[in-house]
Amino acid sequence: MRVLYDNEIFLIQKYGGATRYFYELIKRMPALKTEVLLYMGKFINEYGLEEYANRFTVFSGKRIKHIPRTKLISIKLQKPLFERFAGKQNFDLLHQTYYADINVKKKFKRIITIHDFTHEKLSGNFSSLDKTAELKKLSVEKSDGIICVSESTKNDLMERYDTKGKKVKVIYHGNSLKYDVTEEPVIKDKYLLYVGDRRSYKNFGVVVKLFGMNENLRNDYKLVCCGGGKFTKDEQEQMTKSGVVNNFEQIESRDNNIANLYFYAKAFIYPSKYEGFGIPMIEAMYNGCPIVASNVSSLPEVGDTAALYFNPDSAEELNEKINIILENGDFVKRLKSLGKEREKMFSWDKCASETHKFYEEVLG
Repeated sequence: MRVLYDNEIFLIQKYGGATRYFYELIKRMPALKTEVLLYMGKFINEYGLEEYANRFTVFSGKRIKHIPRTKLISIKLQKPLFERFAGKQNFDLLHQTYYADINVKKKFKRIITIHDFTHEKLSGNFSSLDKTAELKKLSVEKSDGIICVSESTKNDLMERYDTKGKKVKVIYHGNSLKYDVTEEPVIKDKYLLYVGDRRSYKNFGVVVKLFGMNENLRNDYKLVCCGGGKFTKDEQEQMTKSGVVNNFEQIESRDNNIANLYFYAKAFIYPSKYEGFGIPMIEAMYNGCPIVASNVSSLPEVGDTAALYFNPDSAEELNEKINIILENGDFVKRLKSLGKEREKMFSWDKCASETHKFYEEVLG
């Protein structure tokens, strides 16, 4: 079986859930007796998939420096280069890394992975120039097989598109952050943890409101934001207005430090209004960090009974759940134990094995 992977996700994501998924998946495929043809083109991704090039049947790619606000032009310029590359290769199946309208005059099967429907459900959060939703629809129409990363995402797919005659499979993500913490805490103060992007649908504002209404948190705890870039002017104004600007700290960290942050945090807060899967939840579970997450989309599916849930529109409800964590040590121990067990069902090896079987199914 010869499987071709395109470059699109690697040229638009330096780090992120989608590139982490393809990094973990592609590097495992040769061990599953799959011939990998990988075209990364001129890419900005920094996970290091190119380091496995000697395992692949064909590899082409070179990392370049990331230049902000060049995503759209980079996609446009590099798409014909990939199509030309693909036209010269012999392959059975194309597993697209995103939703570009790839046209190659060959007979092959096509698979796409759908991570979420953020662009469709929350279209107001994206530029009018962003055509992701339109391209995703076209990709669904052209595909022979569709992988969804959760049952929630599969339900969203079925609600929107006609998938008759196409094979659809739910295959969960795994956890890349399996680092056992033995070091002293990176953050010496007591803190709650927030991980990743803070843009609008991520609902960061509800955490600011939480600290504003909870005097115990303001007096005794920080909110550590890992990743997502420095606080914006609007975020700083919101914190100042709520009287919590001194409680909030933003840092960037590598994987071992992120594991440290989970391990020593009093709780991990995941307030997003929509997620296709939610990898940070299983990272928190592995590191024994109690989770308080939104009760929407895929998050209850991933966390099951190993997390507390709240209405993402209610800072009051978030406050109630955080107080349970702060005040009930026996419950926290139980939550940590449930999380450790729950995390075991998510594995990149399992993801790769199930994906390989799905390739075989689509190829018939």
